Amino acid sequence: MAKQRCPMCGSETLEERHGEYRLDPPPEISGGVIVIRDAQWLSCGNCGEDILPHELTEAIEAQRYKRLELLTPEEVRQVRQRTGLSAVEMGHMLGVGEKTYTRWETGRSVQNKANDLLIRLLDANAETLAMVQAARQPNREATISQYIQELKHIKGNNALAMASHGGDLGEAVTEALRKRLQALVEARKQPE
Repeated sequence: MAKQRCPMCGSETLEERHGEYRLDPPPEISGGVIVIRDAQWLSCGNCGEDILPHELTEAIEAQRYKRLELLTPEEVRQVRQRTGLSAVEMGHMLGVGEKTYTRWETGRSVQNKANDLLIRLLDANAETLAMVQAARQPNREATISQYIQELKHIKGNNALAMASHGGDLGEAVTEALRKRLQALVEARKQPE
């Protein structure tokens, strides 16, 4: 097989390698040498440079996130998708900018443990973080009260629309909803 030209030193000593790829990670990544089995890569016999294919780079990155005990970029993206938030909303919820958050999702940057924990908490219980965020807002009681007062002009007499925003449902609608919720609870108790 003909040897290829090394992009680093220019010599024609670049060869295909197969087997275990070993990488000594930086000190902040514990666990010793990262070993990827059944790997393929190119290595220069002259300068010693290794040229890694995308698959090997991804395997190394997966080990890096695992050792740092962090969510991978794909897992971060999946949390955002499960919550139904945009990247802008997710960044706002976590207290970081959209670009910072997007870099975590694309793998161009790595979130710290504190933000990783917030992402995990958001995934487990998005309502709690939303409540904490709402509690931080000054004048939120006045804003909510004003919103409900103005809602009558926007929604008219639609009882369900008003109720979803804090208005009164009325007895008949309340009873119908209570019965429906009770039926849903009972249906969940039935064995599958």
